[in-house]
This record gives sequence, structure tokens and C-alpha cells, in this order.
Amino acid sequence: MKSAIEKWAYRKSVALTALVAGFCIVPSFYGYTRVLVERPLNFGTILISDHAQVGRVQIRTNGQSTTNGPVHLVSGAQAASIVLSSLPAQTNIAISTNIITPQLSHSNLAVSGINLIHLEHVDRVFSDSFGNAQFEVGGTIEVKSSPNQYPDGTYRVWASIEVSY
Repeated sequence: MKSAIEKWAYRKSVALTALVAGFCIVPSFYGYTRVLVERPLNFGTILISDHAQVGRVQIRTNGQSTTNGPVHLVSGAQAASIVLSSLPAQTNIAISTNIITPQLSHSNLAVSGINLIHLEHVDRVFSDSFGNAQFEVGGTIEVKSSPNQYPDGTYRVWASIEVSY
């Protein structure tokens, strides 16, 4: 009789490193706001144990991660950290996001079936007396069922963040 580890080794699986590497940030006021993606949103290395089922990986703004279905988080997941500077001091800043193209891409080619379906963040931040603010961005990707394995490697997706003040 095979152990649980030996049984796991014979399942069809693929490891993906999913990364939201790009944030396009647009201030709605014509100024010189500086934007630094201090840490990108990273869904880490995930393992898909069954390609016939749908699964999700969620990274919360506090860094907690959850998975469901046949998708298992192996390592490396983290929420994005966005730092804004050169804002007006002590000002209420509105934050909104838009997923530009939900499909993740591999080697600059869109991969049908792996999509960014949600971005999570605060709606507002307040700049400090020096005109700086920071917030975190989390998100959820969905891996749809597929008759084929997804290629191993790094996947990317782009989203925009609008900063209004």
C-alpha cells in the first residue's frame, strides 16, 4: 500500500508562480505624486493537483492567504505595498482599482483559464504631515478547469490604481 506522499507524487500537478507585477497608478489631480510599488502583489508558487476542478487563491491585504479547490499555495504569497509621496499634507486620498486584462499571461501570452478576479484594498488613506501615504493591495485569482496542464513558470497580470485627491 502506498503512503499519502507517494499517492500525491503520482497526481497530475503543475507549479505556477503567479505575480501581479504591474500597477499603473494614475493621480486624478495634475501634480507630481510619486508612486512606489514597494512590494508587488504576489500569489506565490501554487500547485494545481487536479485540472478538472476550479480553484482560487486569495491574498488579503494583511498578508493572510487562503486557497480552495485543487489549488495549493506552496510558498511566496504576499500582498502589495504601495507608497505614495509628494501628496498634499494631511489630505484624504481616494483609492480605486481596475483590472485591465483579467487573464494572466505567461511569456507575454495570455493564458486562458487563469484570471485575476478581484483586487482588495482600502477605499481611502490619509496623507501624513509630510504628504506620504501607504496602503496594501490583495487579490484573488481563479484557476479554471482545463483538459491540459498550465505551463510552469511566472505569470503576470496588469491592473491600474487611481489615486484621487
